[in-house]
Amino acid sequence: MTDYPRRLEQVKSGLVDSLPIVMGYIPACITFGLVGKTLSLGDLEVFLLSAVVYAGASQFIGAKLLAAGTAGPIILLLTLIINLRYFFISMSFRQKVNPKSSLWSRGLISFGLTEEVYAMGMLSKTNKERKEAHTLPYLLALELPPYLITLISTWVGIILAGYIPEAYLPALNTSLYALLIAIIVPQLLGNRRNTAICLSASASSWLLQGYLGNATVLAAMFIGAWVGMMMPPSSGRTISSPGSEQVRSDVE
Repeated sequence: MTDYPRRLEQVKSGLVDSLPIVMGYIPACITFGLVGKTLSLGDLEVFLLSAVVYAGASQFIGAKLLAAGTAGPIILLLTLIINLRYFFISMSFRQKVNPKSSLWSRGLISFGLTEEVYAMGMLSKTNKERKEAHTLPYLLALELPPYLITLISTWVGIILAGYIPEAYLPALNTSLYALLIAIIVPQLLGNRRNTAICLSASASSWLLQGYLGNATVLAAMFIGAWVGMMMPPSSGRTISSPGSEQVRSDVE
């Protein structure tokens, strides 16, 4: 019972950190439900792509391949290649997970680990300053609301498919990009290493897209990581933003 208040506080912290992710997922997942129905997929097919795949771009690609009648093994192979980025994300995020965690809890955490959860768990102001590993209550509270809202919003998109014009779909899907920008850009201020990593990965992604297609994501990750290894860590310094107290910039 003595641990109950501490665990409750960890759950509250995770729920608060999940709110920006939830807000970004709502329009994006409604869009996915709309796109799936536009491609003439069944309601259950669209819903299960969100529930089982739960990987953003892979869901859209999987829906298009299913609608085109692509063979199952090819869909699985392409999805595996596209989702290789999660291998690198997981390797980086493991430093934030308690090494004593059980296998089932690690599996649960890994299923809910998306780019947005990773960014919030690693780069938010509170989590950057936290030296110890995240607890299971915090991680579950961080990951569960985005997953649940993914399912709910996908179903809403399925229902609304007959009412929203297809021309509005790209506008709804920009929320995830705005969310990632809002999380990542503050980490670039005052840190030349982070800025160099971001710029090199972005530039290589733009330049290589026409040659590598979906594999461009992996190439950009490797290039960004290489640039980060070549540059020395930035010296930590204090930066301030309007209306907030001063915080130390990342020294890594």
